[in-house]
Amino acid sequence: MPNLSKKELFVVLQTLYAGLVTVGFSYLIGFATQQKILLIAALPFGILLVLLLAWLPARAQLLSWGAVTVWLLSTVYSGTSDIEYFMLFAVVLAAIAGVFWSPWFLAAIWFIHPLWDLIPRDLPDHQHDLPLACLIYDLVVAIYLAWRIRKGFFKDAVVVPSKPERFLSTGLTRTLIAVGVLVVIVVEISVVGMFSMDDSSIWFAAPVALGLIAATLWLPMSAKKIFWLLFTIWTGMTFAHSGEVLELLVFGLMVALGVLGYRVSMYYWVGAWGFHALWNLLPREHLSHDAAMMMGHWMVPVAGLVFEITIALYLLWLARRESKSISATE
Repeated sequence: MPNLSKKELFVVLQTLYAGLVTVGFSYLIGFATQQKILLIAALPFGILLVLLLAWLPARAQLLSWGAVTVWLLSTVYSGTSDIEYFMLFAVVLAAIAGVFWSPWFLAAIWFIHPLWDLIPRDLPDHQHDLPLACLIYDLVVAIYLAWRIRKGFFKDAVVVPSKPERFLSTGLTRTLIAVGVLVVIVVEISVVGMFSMDDSSIWFAAPVALGLIAATLWLPMSAKKIFWLLFTIWTGMTFAHSGEVLELLVFGLMVALGVLGYRVSMYYWVGAWGFHALWNLLPREHLSHDAAMMMGHWMVPVAGLVFEITIALYLLWLARRESKSISATE
């Protein structure tokens, strides 16, 4: 396994920092909402978020804004109306296009989202100030992103393959492939949610894993690696939504291993999935079927073990193939 350089360690720390800011801000907004001070805090929150991310290098910052956009904008009115699914799709699409095509898509969705905030909707009492607060907060971020883009800060930050690969030559095709990858993940989550409560899910776990793997075989290697980076991080979040400190720490570990698998060696992914497969076996009282449907995790621990071990074995094969390819070119 390649040695971990200081540069790669710094990238991991940047990723963990960006994740901490992203998740931490959702808790901060939730706290302000509960305390009914969100309207007062909206402008300071927007400025604070900008300051927390503004020091990051261009590529790291663009990826961080992509994550923040999906995490914060897509869940603002979660569960309040069926029309929110439309904005969920628009936000995710804009975030993907912003990372793989042009950062202007990110700025645009932060400018557009305030208009969405003006649509009348029935909200719980403690969210009464949410639309106006979001309008203020969104515009602060939108103006900052537009300013940075106009200054050329994100000029070379868009994610492109290091060498030419089929299907990935333009921003449009990279975005479409990323959307296709997202569809694969959504289908997998839905399928797992359907079977996760049944004892028979043990027998479905390996076929679902193999189906997921098969759905990614057509991807170019660089796109395939992005998929497994994202899905490794998503898997690490399986139990973290409970808010328990230990689960959040394990999520952080999975994020770190996911980045190392992408940047250094896919063997780190093998370790991540092997570890998390065993992590499934711990008893957890906070699991629910609703959470399984949302996160796509297996309610039967052994099923989760089988699913993740199957993927770990595939990633081991992929890592060995990559190592042989690198050795052959040296």
